[in-house]
Amino acid sequence: MGERAHVHTASRHQHRRSATMATGISLGFCIFFLYCCSNVALGEMALDCCLRVSHAKIPAHILRGYQRQVGGNGCDISAVVFITKKDRNLCAPPGTPWVGDLIKILDKERKRCQANKFKGKRCKSLKF
Repeated sequence: MGERAHVHTASRHQHRRSATMATGISLGFCIFFLYCCSNVALGEMALDCCLRVSHAKIPAHILRGYQRQVGGNGCDISAVVFITKKDRNLCAPPGTPWVGDLIKILDKERKRCQANKFKGKRCKSLKF
């Protein structure tokens, strides 16, 4: 009976080692997975901010839209980011008369295009 107990005990120890290894491998995989996911999430949080603005006037015919960048919300400065038809971002100073004029022009065009369901070449470039 002593031999049988010894074999049974050895088997039990081997089973425990296997279970411990499986748990360790699972834990390692979970840590690796969480590390990868956190890097992806942090990468998606990275903002594309204007670092400076240009005071050179931008012609309206090259623009298709704009967005406002608010300083302090992840970006250092406030700016109006104009988006060109070639998908370039041009940073302009908010509050200047020519920037306000461009915003009015783009808003008016977008409203007109929405009413026409974005038909026409110019309207298709404004749809995003």
